[in-house]
Amino acid sequence: MGEVNRVRVQIFGETLTLVSDEDEEYINGLAGYINSKISDLARSEMHPTTLSLLASVMIADEMFKERDKNLSFNKNMESNIKENERLRTLVDELWQALEQTWNDLNAQKEQLEQSRKEAAAYKEAMEKAQKDLEEYIEVFDSSPGIKRVIVTDTPRNNLKEAAKSGQAANYVSTGN
Repeated sequence: MGEVNRVRVQIFGETLTLVSDEDEEYINGLAGYINSKISDLARSEMHPTTLSLLASVMIADEMFKERDKNLSFNKNMESNIKENERLRTLVDELWQALEQTWNDLNAQKEQLEQSRKEAAAYKEAMEKAQKDLEEYIEVFDSSPGIKRVIVTDTPRNNLKEAAKSGQAANYVSTGN
């Protein structure tokens, strides 16, 4: 408990000494507030006790309304805190989902890069196989043991395409 103060105040013409651990300025403010409430009511001809009681009722009414506002504010604050916690949890879950998606995308990117490398290697192997086949066809065509090659109803380019696809036997026959 803080320092005890004795403060002399005047309320509606009566001098009172109040003892409190509150500072003098605060106590004078209270007394001034009560004095203004009584003074507002004193315009009518009422007994000082009646004025004091009526002012007390008015101040108690203000206090109760403020208390109710405070309770309502606290309930709203609690509700907001719970909603904030729910939203924070949701944000955490969304963040985790985002991180997982990011990781999945990176894994898919790595798989795509690997597939691109494999496709490039496959393309290179296919181009080499095509060159080897073309060289083989040239060697075959220029070979001295073969008198002539008859290509039935198929131009030479189609023969090369047929050779690439493994269907050359359908187009080539040897004769005299």
